[in-house]
Amino acid sequence: MQRELRDIRVVPRAGDAGEPSYVTLSLNGDIYVITPKGAEHSVIPGTQAESEDAPEILFSSILPVGDQWLVAGGEGFLKLGKEKSWQDVSPPLQTEYPYKVPDWTILGTNQNGDIFIVATQAANTRHFNLYPGHPLYREDMSEEEEFELQKKLYAELDSYPRLKTLFTGRPGAWKQQALPDRIARSLPAYSYVADVESDGNGANYVIGSDGLVMKGNPQAGFTDISSIADREKNFKDGVCWRNELILATGTELFRFDGHFAKPFAPKVKMRSAPFVLQPSAIFVQNDKLYVFDYGLRYYTFDDQSWNQYDIPKELSQRPFKGGGRKGPP
Repeated sequence: MQRELRDIRVVPRAGDAGEPSYVTLSLNGDIYVITPKGAEHSVIPGTQAESEDAPEILFSSILPVGDQWLVAGGEGFLKLGKEKSWQDVSPPLQTEYPYKVPDWTILGTNQNGDIFIVATQAANTRHFNLYPGHPLYREDMSEEEEFELQKKLYAELDSYPRLKTLFTGRPGAWKQQALPDRIARSLPAYSYVADVESDGNGANYVIGSDGLVMKGNPQAGFTDISSIADREKNFKDGVCWRNELILATGTELFRFDGHFAKPFAPKVKMRSAPFVLQPSAIFVQNDKLYVFDYGLRYYTFDDQSWNQYDIPKELSQRPFKGGGRKGPP
């Protein structure tokens, strides 16, 4: 069976010798460790990766912690473990009516090893569906009455914001951090916290939708330093490069000056469509900025000039053959 992969992280190693190893997580609870010697596969007990009869938990992220894995997903799943031994390490977070238990996401870590996680709580649709047994349901209701009442229930459901809570720390020692209200209690419900980056001088940046840029550290807390003018920008990736914070949305690249996000487009002539930048990932390697684009190309910047490179199309056409399926592809 093919598996949909949701996250991938580098596994820390002693020194810089040899090729790195990676760990990746499937939507259903498979864990794959890819090393220079090959791949290893294991499953999280009690998940659909182990048995199709298990409850559905949609997994989102994985992080190496010591010699174990921290895994996050839906239905309140935030556990630390390996192989057959796992324990719940979720922070205490009260679930009030009409909300569901939180869905957890791991953002990443800072240079001190502090882990950043986010809980998202949505209103439980079960409380707003009219069915036999619902407190407002009556068997003698006409179709028109049932329709109008269901419409009112859906309107009430839409009035509940999606709740987001940021925690930092380590399993068993979490600290709640304040988020701006536009993120913590968002209506409409699309807002998100996307990434955490460290600048090497002790400052951490938490970025996300609605122009979110928070600066601080887990000990002292975080302050929103973004501008109102940037609220229409939805940042999904960021990287600290040469004492600057570089930010990316799905369609633009920006330099953040400490308050405003200023356009930072590669100064190159696009050789192929699409003829606009569509950042898929940004990172720094050997003091050089790398910007990958959905248009099968990437750009580098070394503070002197931009360079454009094409990714061979055949690399995007190779089928994924993982997931434990037996026999020929």
